[in-house]
Amino acid sequence: MQVLGFRAATVALALIAAFAPNGTKADEISLIERSLPGEGQRPQAIVVGPDGNLWVTEVIKHQIFRVTPNGEMSSFLVPGDHVGVIQGITSGPDGNLWFTSREENAIRRISTKGEFNGTFAIPSQATTPTKFNTGSWPRGITVGPDGQIWFAEMAANKIGRVTLTGEFSEFAIPTENAEAYGVVTGPDQNLWFTESGAGKIGRLDIKTGKITEFPLGNPKSRPRDITVGPDSHLWFSMNGSDHIGRISMAGEIKEFPLPAETRPIGIATGADGNVWFTAFKSHKIGRITPAGEVSFFDLKTENAQPFGMTKGPSGVVWFTSQANQVGHVHITAKRQ
Repeated sequence: MQVLGFRAATVALALIAAFAPNGTKADEISLIERSLPGEGQRPQAIVVGPDGNLWVTEVIKHQIFRVTPNGEMSSFLVPGDHVGVIQGITSGPDGNLWFTSREENAIRRISTKGEFNGTFAIPSQATTPTKFNTGSWPRGITVGPDGQIWFAEMAANKIGRVTLTGEFSEFAIPTENAEAYGVVTGPDQNLWFTESGAGKIGRLDIKTGKITEFPLGNPKSRPRDITVGPDSHLWFSMNGSDHIGRISMAGEIKEFPLPAETRPIGIATGADGNVWFTAFKSHKIGRITPAGEVSFFDLKTENAQPFGMTKGPSGVVWFTSQANQVGHVHITAKRQ
């Protein structure tokens, strides 16, 4: 374990003031960017842990990072001879963090003290193995409506569940090569997921195992991360078609266009009642209101490639950048 104090790569970038449509001054937005200890690292997923800290996966040097809300950072090297790409992470109801390990074809567990205390091998393999990957490629991961751990199997074309004691169940997705990516528990207590290879949103009834699929307007839209919005609908990024999507619990879909080459990935709802997302290709952080009004805020770091996003403590939106950084959105309420 390595522990470092707060080090801001770019603190409070030039303050960005947004203005309401009627010309009155709205909340002021600033983006705080912080470098991770070390160099050449690519953080991806980020989540709030049971301890109130931010936990981050890193795909190059196979680490898990812990970041306190005030910026103190700790790194934990994932042990094992076959550790490769570490991607999704979620906060478990057992007080641990659970994360996906692609090359090990496993779901792994780490305590808030940084102790690796469980490796659970996934039963399935890739439907079409490649020289890069032969396993199920576990990607997004979340706590399901039943309090167990659920995850997307991109290469096995399934949605998986592992209990807190390590027992697996798997559910085949009807569409071939769906490439399930993001997963989330919906307000209706079903499990919802994105099909990045098929351009669909899926819903899994965990009581019956039935999967219902809802096609998007563009089969190549590549939906990625998905979150519960402020309106009790689900919101998701559409990386291939430069849209943000919204789906109701009844399956009604609305798509909101973004500028070309935005390539959104991470998405989360903030305490301000808006949905925030990472604009991977344009190196910005985006915001969309429930009504569909979009704003963008520049990251100072060149080629930042913002990736993952989550709602942090007190509803503050946190994000990762592939340029070896984590950051958060700082909102200063407008003065009356």
